[in-house]
Amino acid sequence: MRYALASLGLFAFCLVGCVSTGSGSKTHDASMEWRMKSLEENFLNFREQQKTQMEAEAAENARLNKRLAALEQRVALADPAMETVTEGPRKAKPDDSGWVSDLKEEQSGWQEVDPSKATPAQPRHKVASSKEPKPWAELPTPKPQPKAPAKKVQKAKPQPVTPKAAYDYALSLYRAERFVDARKAFDTYLKRFPQTDLAANALYWKGETYYSQKNYPQAIMTFKDVAQKYPKHSKVPAAMLKTGMAYEMSGDVDNAAFYLRALVEDYPKSAPAGLARKRLAALGR
Repeated sequence: MRYALASLGLFAFCLVGCVSTGSGSKTHDASMEWRMKSLEENFLNFREQQKTQMEAEAAENARLNKRLAALEQRVALADPAMETVTEGPRKAKPDDSGWVSDLKEEQSGWQEVDPSKATPAQPRHKVASSKEPKPWAELPTPKPQPKAPAKKVQKAKPQPVTPKAAYDYALSLYRAERFVDARKAFDTYLKRFPQTDLAANALYWKGETYYSQKNYPQAIMTFKDVAQKYPKHSKVPAAMLKTGMAYEMSGDVDNAAFYLRALVEDYPKSAPAGLARKRLAALGR
C-alpha cells in the first residue's frame, strides 16, 4: 500500500511538472516571438534611415555640382572684365562724378570751425500764447467698436455606428489620400470591432496607408500582421504580395523574392500570385 501511494504521489508530481513546463514553454515562445519581431522592426527602420540618408547625400551632391558648373560658366563669361580689373585700381579724377565726389561734398561739412569766428546763435523768442479756443487740442472720444459675432463651435462628427459604416468611412479617407486620417480611422475600427469579418481588411488597408507614404518598414510589419492574425482570410495573398513589394522598395531584394515566391507556392491561382510572378521575373528570380 505504501508503494502504491508513493508511486501515485510521484506520478502526480511529474504531471504537475509537465504542465508547468508546458505553460512556461508557451510564455517563452511568446517572448521570443515578440523579441524577434522587435528586432526585425528596428532593423527595417535602420535600413530605411540609411537609404534615406544616402538619397539625401546624393541629392545634395547633385545640387552642389550644378551650382559649381553655373559658377564656372559665370567666371568664363566674366574673363574680359577680370582682365581689366587686374590692370590696377582706377584713379579718381578731380571732376569725377560718383560716390567719390559725393563723399567730398559730405566731408566739407565735417570741417572744424574756429570758435572765435563762429556766428553766434540767435536767441530764441518766446511765442505768446493765444487765448483763442483750440478745438484741435481736444482728443475725440473713440467710439465703441461693435462686438464680433461669436463663432459657432462645430460639434465633432459622430462616429459611424455599424462596422460596415466605420469601415467604409476609413476607406473613403484612404481613397481621398488622407492617409494619416485613414490610418487613425482603421485603428479605431480595429479597437471597436476586432472580431468582425472586415477586421483583416482594415488591418490590410492600414498597411497600405504606410506603403502610400513610403514608410516601408511599418508597411512590412503591418502586412505581416495580416497573415499572422488572420491566416485563413482572403486578404492574406494580397498582404504577402505587398510585403514582397515593400521589401523590394526598401532595397532588400532577397526578402522580396522570398515572400513573392512563397505567395506563388501557397496561393498559385490567386490574382496576387500572377503579379508576384511578374515581379520575380523583373527581379531575375
